[in-house]
Amino acid sequence: MTDFPTLTLRGLRADDWMALQPIVASETGLHDALDVPYASEEAFRERLTNPPAGTHTLVAELMLPSGRERVVGLAWLRVMVAPRRRHTATLQIVVHADYRAGEIEEAILRAALDLTDNWLALRRVEMRLFADDNARAEMLARHGFVQEAVMRRYAVRAGEVVDGWLLARLRPVGAQAPAAGKGGA
Repeated sequence: MTDFPTLTLRGLRADDWMALQPIVASETGLHDALDVPYASEEAFRERLTNPPAGTHTLVAELMLPSGRERVVGLAWLRVMVAPRRRHTATLQIVVHADYRAGEIEEAILRAALDLTDNWLALRRVEMRLFADDNARAEMLARHGFVQEAVMRRYAVRAGEVVDGWLLARLRPVGAQAPAAGKGGA
């Protein structure tokens, strides 16, 4: 599913919360998402094990040279349940700081887009980013995402109210689904 030789992309396992919680709660994880520090392990475990309806979770796992597996990221793809928005999903990707905006994050994105295009038949995928996240915005643009809106004073981050961007990727109506791993628009 990916060109990265030691990377496996898979569904969520019951015990993944233990490896994912430190990634989401890290300085980078908190910087990139809307989570707050000091969330309890129980709350995080509940979030992973009882997600909202229509949520698909992809986990990125590296095989280390030692033979040990290391979880390095995840994607939450939430398909809208409102009848007139069922063609749409929101996507959130969180990766370990060492792999942010690199090959692993891009592999997670490609897998999520393969799921939206070839298995869920979705027409629109939305992502929200902080407005200073140029590296991630460039990566998303390579996969057909465009900025649709600037969200002024979007969220509090590290004591400041900062702007955000709404980006979306539209799959043209009637278009063939892109080949797996191609991203497509």
